Amino acid sequence: MNNLDDNIMDANAESALRHPISMVLILAVMAGAMDAVDFRLYGVFTANQAGNLVLFWARLASNPGEAALSLFSLLGCALGIAAVIILRFKFPFFVTPQGSRTLLYVAAVFLVVTATVGAMVSQPLQEVDNNQLPIGSGDWWAGALSTSTSAMSLAILGTIFIMIGKSRVHIISGTGPFIDAVRFSVARSLTGDESWNAKIKTVIFFPIAWSLGAAIASLSPVHRGTIAITCAVMVCLTALISRRVEADS
Repeated sequence: MNNLDDNIMDANAESALRHPISMVLILAVMAGAMDAVDFRLYGVFTANQAGNLVLFWARLASNPGEAALSLFSLLGCALGIAAVIILRFKFPFFVTPQGSRTLLYVAAVFLVVTATVGAMVSQPLQEVDNNQLPIGSGDWWAGALSTSTSAMSLAILGTIFIMIGKSRVHIISGTGPFIDAVRFSVARSLTGDESWNAKIKTVIFFPIAWSLGAAIASLSPVHRGTIAITCAVMVCLTALISRRVEADS
């Protein structure tokens, strides 16, 4: 690929954000929080799409309503990824550092939408009650729209920045960096090669950040809408405060 295609497909946070690792870790905290609170309310993930594939088949026979929500989350995630790539191919602005930060604001808008739609759900949806989430009911449609917009927002966050320098970004997944952290640590202990230390430091904080966000959302009594709005504000602040003026020029 040429440099333009590299910027489209593997956009680097170093070109758009001041203190890129810290800023991207903040976004990972937000993603972990939303994934946890969405699972608590709807019984599906909006970032862990591998988990949704398992939940779909596990619940298809016993609770097709919640099983279908997993598909809406998958669809929303796919649309969010596609939207970023299409915008970058069609409009050169979104390849620039300013364009990347603009996409952060777009993700925040979808978080506000999911908070608003989620408020339509009158009570937490319990996966053990097959009749609580009948397909086509008002709560089901609200859940479908809310999970899909939440997944779209998190997918946009995960696609805006793919790299930090020469290291891969893991905004919407904790499993990949966890695997990398363990294998890099083992390689470091076996070989004694200190060059592994830099790679370990790059990846090890992503599962920590993700878990921190999930813990806050899971243990907090705060309503899902409040958490979503808070995440939207934090995403906007990340885009605003961390802008790199020298990169823009």
